[in-house]
Amino acid sequence: MNLTIHRGTRQIGGSCVEVRSGSDRILLDLGLPLTVPGADEPPATEQSVQALLTSGVLPRVTGVYAGEKPEVRAVIMSHVHQDHMGLAHFVHADIAVYATEGAWALTEALAPFLPLRKAIANRRTLPLRTPQRFGSLAVTAIPVDHSAPDAAALLVESNGKRLLYTGDLRAHGRKGYLYGNLIRDLAGTIDTLVVEGTTIGRPDHEPETEQSLEPAFMRLFSRQRHMTLIFCSAQNLDRIVTVYRAAKRTQKTLVIDLYTAFTLNKLTCLSDSLPQWDWPEIRMVPWGYQQLRLNEAGHAAFVESSKPKWIGKKEMHAHAGGIVLLMRSNRKMADIESELGDESRLVQVVWSMWEGYWAEDKYVRPFCETYGIKRDYLHTSGHASWSDLKRLIEGLRPATVIPIHTEHAAVFAQHFSNVLLPADGDSLSV
Repeated sequence: MNLTIHRGTRQIGGSCVEVRSGSDRILLDLGLPLTVPGADEPPATEQSVQALLTSGVLPRVTGVYAGEKPEVRAVIMSHVHQDHMGLAHFVHADIAVYATEGAWALTEALAPFLPLRKAIANRRTLPLRTPQRFGSLAVTAIPVDHSAPDAAALLVESNGKRLLYTGDLRAHGRKGYLYGNLIRDLAGTIDTLVVEGTTIGRPDHEPETEQSLEPAFMRLFSRQRHMTLIFCSAQNLDRIVTVYRAAKRTQKTLVIDLYTAFTLNKLTCLSDSLPQWDWPEIRMVPWGYQQLRLNEAGHAAFVESSKPKWIGKKEMHAHAGGIVLLMRSNRKMADIESELGDESRLVQVVWSMWEGYWAEDKYVRPFCETYGIKRDYLHTSGHASWSDLKRLIEGLRPATVIPIHTEHAAVFAQHFSNVLLPADGDSLSV
């Protein structure tokens, strides 16, 4: 086998890995980079393939994109986050794009709210734990714990050699046991480990477990005197479950929006224990633009069926001390402020996303500054800590370790003797 990391050896995001055996080629992930050289804004994709190749948004991989002769057998996604899957719609329509059932379900949930996003043409479902053959290459998706639903590490086998690409993973989520399972099941069998290293810029940081956040949320809710606004991603299923459990245990009403309700409904394919809009402790705020998007996308029946659980701003205001409202940082902050008026200063604000987003926030941070609100921060990373990454390497005992998805790849070489540090585009024999 030959390995080429087209992007990711020196940066977080935009991952793209090629594996070749003879004439058979596959790509593992085709992610949107978080930044591109010389640009101040996050990369946009509303351009031609050639323009995106020139700007560096698309990695230069031959035989993959529309307008070329297709030469790749498949593009296989580790999970649904944009920095791993965000460029998949540029793949040639004759090339199959594989992702897990949960990844496709989340893609379908997002589609009504992103009507201008181009659809992925040739979608295939990637089963877990079952090898899929692409000529002389076999790929097995192995479930891992991550903040994205149904994430997988990808085991590639050919001619007696085995490469494991971790994608993004962690050991401290609600499915943290999968980390130990991965080590147990593959120990001593991996020739090349392509391992993410997102967090190793903070080698001494030990993240909270998702389970430990639950009592922390409960403590906040217990001292709540007015409405609580929680800012987190509707795609972070662990966090939604944590907030729901904490609200229920403190006898609060969890209020979600139509987007979150629709997303959770789509993801029942993964688990029947995910909180749903029709559960007794949950109400729904029906923001008008979300109704419009769902209706226009053909989901009017879902909107109509949810109406008995709708709650308006005035009713939330009247029962503010018992309301935990899941929000996103957007213009709906103005609606909350307009309804509450001077009582906005009494609101409890909980930021439950990456801290880096706070520095760039344009809605919640000014709201807190205006009303003198000291926001609370409750979050844990979607990525493995450095101590857990070392545990993974020591447990798997691979012949070779290659870091990816990191700005600090050299740290691996300081601790392990079998580390290779290729540059983007280097071809390595596995």
